[in-house]
Amino acid sequence: MKEITKEEFESFAQREFPNKATCYSDGYCFIQAGTCLGNNLHYELNAGKIHLDIEGPNWRPIRDYLWNHVIDSRVSHSHWGRYGCRWTLDKNLESQKDIEQGFLLMKRIMAPHILKFEKQTGEKREKQDPNTESITASFFNIQELLKTRLCIPEYQRPYRWRIKNVEQLLTDIFKNKSDGHYVYLIGTVILHSKEGAYDLVDGQQRVTSLCLILKALKYAGELPKLSYNHKDSFARIQENYSFINNWISYNIKDKDAFRDYILTSCQVVRIVVKDLSEAFQMFESQNGRGKELEAYNLLKAYHIRAMLNESKNSKVEYDKQWESAALFCRDGYRNDLLKQLFNEQLFRSRKWSRAESAYEFSKKEIDEFKGVTITKENQLDFAYQNIMIQQEIAKQYMLTMNPNLFKIKNRFIHGDPDNINPFVSINQLILNGSSFFEYIETYVEIYKRLFVYISSSQLYDFKQFYKEHCQYTGFNRRKGDGYIREVYKSAIMLLFDRFGEIGVQQFYRDIYICLYFYRLTQKQVRYETMAKKENVAWIFQLISNAKSLSDLAAFTEKSRKISANIDSNLKYNVEEIISVFR
Repeated sequence: MKEITKEEFESFAQREFPNKATCYSDGYCFIQAGTCLGNNLHYELNAGKIHLDIEGPNWRPIRDYLWNHVIDSRVSHSHWGRYGCRWTLDKNLESQKDIEQGFLLMKRIMAPHILKFEKQTGEKREKQDPNTESITASFFNIQELLKTRLCIPEYQRPYRWRIKNVEQLLTDIFKNKSDGHYVYLIGTVILHSKEGAYDLVDGQQRVTSLCLILKALKYAGELPKLSYNHKDSFARIQENYSFINNWISYNIKDKDAFRDYILTSCQVVRIVVKDLSEAFQMFESQNGRGKELEAYNLLKAYHIRAMLNESKNSKVEYDKQWESAALFCRDGYRNDLLKQLFNEQLFRSRKWSRAESAYEFSKKEIDEFKGVTITKENQLDFAYQNIMIQQEIAKQYMLTMNPNLFKIKNRFIHGDPDNINPFVSINQLILNGSSFFEYIETYVEIYKRLFVYISSSQLYDFKQFYKEHCQYTGFNRRKGDGYIREVYKSAIMLLFDRFGEIGVQQFYRDIYICLYFYRLTQKQVRYETMAKKENVAWIFQLISNAKSLSDLAAFTEKSRKISANIDSNLKYNVEEIISVFR
């Protein structure tokens, strides 16, 4: 990369960023980006990339605001000193002109959000007590923590620690006591201060487990009166309490000393947050010792938070619906359908439909499912989001009308169940809150009817084909087949989403040939093979852009060419697959 000289940089900065502080030193340079943090908020050229860096004191509010409002694939956030305090522009810089254009592009993307934040916080500062801190953190021993009036908010997931998690906690405490450590730090608990009580935003698993341990140790003090919204929590509590009693009777000789060590020597960092949005941002950055949260569970908390005008009962119902999908069990079939959908059929389909490679869904990718919040208090950022308001108004209007007045097209030939929303599509813009939960519930139900209820009469021909050619004997032993099968399922689901049962019945065989062709022609099919946009994105783009079934004729043409050229004596022949090509 050709470096920009000091003279070139200063001339450019004075021309395009008048009255903004600048700095230049041996190829490193920055330009002040806003007034709220002075020079600590700046656009920066460093290591061949343009960044927006957030530094200095009072950094958290602007970081959180940008996290919640910047939705632009050209920039991504990462760590810089603190979690998520650097935004980086995805642009190669080869010349002075590239550098200048990079600064200007970063400004166009970020400046509107910075200005809006400064306007809002400027109004708030006049009303707030400047001496009031929004976040406090201090060490609390367990006895002090449990004296706090703790509550489990309705958006929390169930208590899910298993025996191995509780055993690990007990073993850690026992080892630290045996080693003579006067203080043992268990971890962090994040609380949201709310009307004299404290909602457990993060730490429910540890707090509940500690209460069970103390109860088993005959603690005479008062324990928090925690209420759980899920029956799964009660099953785990009973199971773990029984294990704790057995573990203590086998391992602990002096129960009073062990109980006192937990109460007075075991500590947590208790973080109290007054702003719920800050609590969630901190929650998303925590890594507990127990079961790590799946990336999708961070989305549940985010979207329940967006339900500002919804009742508590509505939030609880969406939460139960969510957990039911995560713990789906029927006729011997057990699976986390949310993990399945987010990791495969939703996230990767959306990426491939945009002609992007699609790898694993992770916490870094959750912005894919964060969208627009429509309330009187929230303003849209860009014109393309206006369509969401129109859709929301239309939905509310239709709910008050006689459904027979509208000729809604169902996906299933004999009609859709009530929990399949006819107005959602896999690749749609995401509307935060209750609409997001309806979006997810729709695809949970569709997934079940396509790939779980295999014996049902719906899509009978496709399901017989799927059982024979995707679930043949030993199919789980071949990783390559599994990678292809998930892409195939995603393509079928997108096809069904767009053209319903008729579309799947017409093209399920052709799409199978287009994908399983890789199984026959390559010595080994790797995850990366099927993730690359060059190999599979064309299938998803063709489906996404098609306006009628005739637009999908390319599947039939390609499958015929593949079948005509397949060598039946291929070294890596799989009989169950090759039979399709004959």
